[in-house]
Amino acid sequence: MAAFKKGAFSIASRGKVPVVPISLIGTGKLMPNGLEDTLRPGRVKIVIHPQIRGEDPDELCDQARNAIAQTLLQYGMPVA
Repeated sequence: MAAFKKGAFSIASRGKVPVVPISLIGTGKLMPNGLEDTLRPGRVKIVIHPQIRGEDPDELCDQARNAIAQTLLQYGMPVA
């Protein structure tokens, strides 16, 4: 899982709007590393997590990343 950038979380905290983390499971089989311009058929599982709110962008980012990381681990996906 790539690093999260803080921009969207800063906007959400300033605008006092919730962030809804979403986990995508199985996308690596559809678009393998190095073959980003090639799509393969397959299934993807989408997990929509509960919304999170907060005033601290760093905390929002950490909460969203943790929610997604936990789901990836449950499905045996790598979290780095």
